[in-house]
Amino acid sequence: MAKPPPAVLSAMVSAVRHHGLDTRLGSRLFAPDNWHQSLSSRYFVEARLLDRLLRAGDRVSAVMCPMTLNRINSGRPTTGRMHWAFQAHGDPKELKALRLAIQAALLAEGLDAPSTPTPHVTISYLAPSPLPSQQIEPIDWTIDEILLVEGGGAPYRYRTIATWPLAAPPYPYAQLRLL
Repeated sequence: MAKPPPAVLSAMVSAVRHHGLDTRLGSRLFAPDNWHQSLSSRYFVEARLLDRLLRAGDRVSAVMCPMTLNRINSGRPTTGRMHWAFQAHGDPKELKALRLAIQAALLAEGLDAPSTPTPHVTISYLAPSPLPSQQIEPIDWTIDEILLVEGGGAPYRYRTIATWPLAAPPYPYAQLRLL
């Protein structure tokens, strides 16, 4: 996964509050400290699998990924649960390349890697109803590292097992917005 750095997370929390979504969700709000961009499928880990996941992480070679979150909306419920999530503007080519690099690394370690998640950050897995798209002030996030985490506990939290930095791009990012 990738987790937003503090300044990005703060902007995300502000956007949720600005639209009153924290109040609407109440206890159904996924803890902001858990907000993340998924980069692969979930695995239920035992010791031998953990070693393979760590080796897969070591294999990943990719560059930092710029992403702009520009709205919050609901997805189509696939498991009977309604998700509300930040959505990204487009699907940045660097993020696609990162997901494919992770998928290839997992396959090289003999792990099933069926999922290449879309660019989004879930804020609730148990939202009460569909949410019309809420435009937000664009939030720029450059994913500069990937994390292997373990989830669990009450309250549910992610514990970082390992991190891998992503390479700087061969060119500087220039994100210009039209006014």
